[in-house]
Amino acid sequence: MQSIAPADASPVFSDAFWKRFQTDETLAQHLPLFTLDAEGSIESITRAARSLLEYSPAQSLDPYFFTHIHGRNLRRVMQDLALMVCKRKQSARWLLRLRTGTGRWRWYRATALSRLHDAEGRVFVRLERI
Repeated sequence: MQSIAPADASPVFSDAFWKRFQTDETLAQHLPLFTLDAEGSIESITRAARSLLEYSPAQSLDPYFFTHIHGRNLRRVMQDLALMVCKRKQSARWLLRLRTGTGRWRWYRATALSRLHDAEGRVFVRLERI
């Protein structure tokens, strides 16, 4: 299976970006980013990600990530996350449909970075609307 990114594309989570993200709370809130635990539960989500997914600040968000993924995209995402947990896979990229806060399905590009085996113990997922 081919990657959806061009071969010469810079990584979304470069070391410089990662260091800046960890120390800059303002940057973190402007990125459409959320974190997952090893079971696939959403631990945190930025305001930018809530907005991109069309959730109002007062609207509740189902904490289980897999309930937001369209059935035709679910298997690949679950496999990649299982590999992150069991085989220490470091990253994954998906083109997938997610259910929005308005109940519609929209296409997103998601890039996941596993920090499950580090001190953070989370998977970071960055979204882009297509």
